Amino acid sequence: MLKNMGYVYAVYLNRSFSKAAEELYISQPALSAAVKKVEEKIGLPIFDRSSNPVKLTKAGEYYIECIEKVMEIEKDMKGYFNSFLNNNNKTINVGGSSFFCAYTLPTIVQEFKREFPDYTVNLMEANADDLMKNLRSGIFDIIIDVEQRDPKIFGSFVWAEEQIVLAVPTHYEINNKLKNYRLTFEEVKSGKFMSEMYPRVSLSEFKNENFLLMKKGNDSYKRGLKMCRMAGFTPKVSMYLDQLLTSYYLACNGKGISFVRAGITRYIEKTNKLYFYKIDDVNSVRNILLYYNKSRPLSNVGTDFINFLYKHKPVGI
Repeated sequence: MLKNMGYVYAVYLNRSFSKAAEELYISQPALSAAVKKVEEKIGLPIFDRSSNPVKLTKAGEYYIECIEKVMEIEKDMKGYFNSFLNNNNKTINVGGSSFFCAYTLPTIVQEFKREFPDYTVNLMEANADDLMKNLRSGIFDIIIDVEQRDPKIFGSFVWAEEQIVLAVPTHYEINNKLKNYRLTFEEVKSGKFMSEMYPRVSLSEFKNENFLLMKKGNDSYKRGLKMCRMAGFTPKVSMYLDQLLTSYYLACNGKGISFVRAGITRYIEKTNKLYFYKIDDVNSVRNILLYYNKSRPLSNVGTDFINFLYKHKPVGI
């Protein structure tokens, strides 16, 4: 019943027997005969040949649905077995945002190489959407991300926890009103700000300010918007960005208020152009996760790298 499914699927995609025959490099009569055999086998027509272009019948729609399920199973099976063939591959591609690839991971990868000199780790920067696409397609073996991904497709481990703080240009007048809440670069970098001695501020204090937000589809966009709305307002947005690093530097240049990860202060040059604020919202704390594709079991190098990451969590990320 599925013997000639490739022929049937080609006609379905091309909506034409002649175009499908040309694509398959066979004659149209031969293609028609192959499809006819399938129809005789199931006892029902798959295509309505009276229409132009040809259309699927009800039986044909179900047949195509089944073909696509078979194709997906075949794809998963190939990926599964390829993972075993690749188990001797000593290279791993790790995807992450610019922050992780530029600051958090390079030192960890160097230490990993000292312990596993035969392994190669490629750090590959991507935005939130491309991280998922490249992990699903197999370009990335592992990604480090803060987004929530489909658990049916991706396996995950919580690697660390991070704090989101508000970065406000120092020349903004609101800072004078909030002297008891504002934090310096050094207080955030040292981790002192985590103490209960340093109070959290309500985002409602900033309802009249201009914000720099991540683009839609990014966790930081959803999280920032949610925190503002929980504080009773919708933020005025001056710009939407792809990366938190870009947002941070624009805030340094006075272009707006930005939600940034507190850990950024551990890796970049000190600035006196910003004050930071702890946010009075549970959503200001989020998990950093390690993801892999369930259809491709982790190779030896992938397993070793994840285990190494757990043993070498950066302090104050």
